[in-house]
This record gives sequence, structure tokens and C-alpha cells, in this order.
Amino acid sequence: MAEDVGALAGTLAEAFGDDPVWRWLTPPRGRHGRLELIFGALLRYAVPRGHVYTTPDRQAVAMWAPPHGWRLPTSAVARAALPLLRATGTRLPRLLGRMGEIDRLHERQPPEHWYLEFIGTTAAARGRGLGSLLLSDALVRYDAAGLPVYLESSNERNLSFYRRHGFTVTGRPSMRSGPPQWTLWRDPAATR
Repeated sequence: MAEDVGALAGTLAEAFGDDPVWRWLTPPRGRHGRLELIFGALLRYAVPRGHVYTTPDRQAVAMWAPPHGWRLPTSAVARAALPLLRATGTRLPRLLGRMGEIDRLHERQPPEHWYLEFIGTTAAARGRGLGSLLLSDALVRYDAAGLPVYLESSNERNLSFYRRHGFTVTGRPSMRSGPPQWTLWRDPAATR
């Protein structure tokens, strides 16, 4: 799947192109390409770890981190530094600040959980159930293992999607600046 990083980054860039937080984090000029740089850098770290799932046509993608594996190591951040700078320009402090805030939110969660980092579909694939398919497939595995799932949503419009899959909104923490985000948690099906 390493050869698919470009296509997967394009899918996530399209999925998050109208997202309030990502619009705030990236300059408007060339936003799609900027988002491709960011998601490409993140995927180059995630794909070799084996928890990126996609549809055969690469129109939907979900990026997961296993329990205790959600924090990017310093070496991965260093490798992503140039693409992040090129993607955000003068907004790099916004991105780094928000990433720090998200990390602090995540640290408050119980340690044993799967983390849904990103899930998205292309505009052409929206409404076809591909995101639900990828999410449901993963949730079956994590339920069987008895593990909960945590995520942050950067778009209020997506909260109903997550609720349909058994997630509960656990907060809308105040951020230092920029649009809001929500924290969500899902206990395994056996414990709900």
C-alpha cells in the first residue's frame, strides 16, 4: 500500500478540504495540494505500521493508531517538518499549537483504546456508505478484542455519523484559538 500514499493523501485532502479546522490551519491558495502534503507525510508514517484501510478504488480511507501507538515519535515529526512547513507556511504555529492541544486531550483518555486519526471519502463517494463500511469493519475487530475507540471530530456535521456507529460525544473542549473540535468515545459493543 506504500505505493498508494499519493492516492490516499488525495482522498483525505478532498475529504477535509471544507473542514472548518483544516481550512483554518491551511492557507486558501492551493489548499488541496497543501492538504495532500500534510496527509502524505502522515500516511508515510502510518502505512508501514499496517493500520490504514481503504476501499479498492481508494475513494475512502481510514487511518488508525493502536493502543499506546497514537503519539508520533520525534523522528516522524522531524521527517514531516518540511512538508508541514510547505503546506502551512505562516500558519505552521497554528498547526503545531492545535496538534499540541489534541495531544493533551488524548493524554486524558484511558490508555487502552484504538484511535481513529482520520476517516474520509472523496466527494464522488459520499453517501455511498464507504466510510461506514470502513468504520464498521474496524469496530467489529475492536469490539471482538474488547477495546474502546477514541477520536476527535473537527466538523460538527460529522457527529451524527459517529453517533450512528455507537460513539458518544464526551466533550467540546475549549481551544486557545480557531474552530472547535469534539471528543468522542465508543465502548466495545459487549460493554454497551
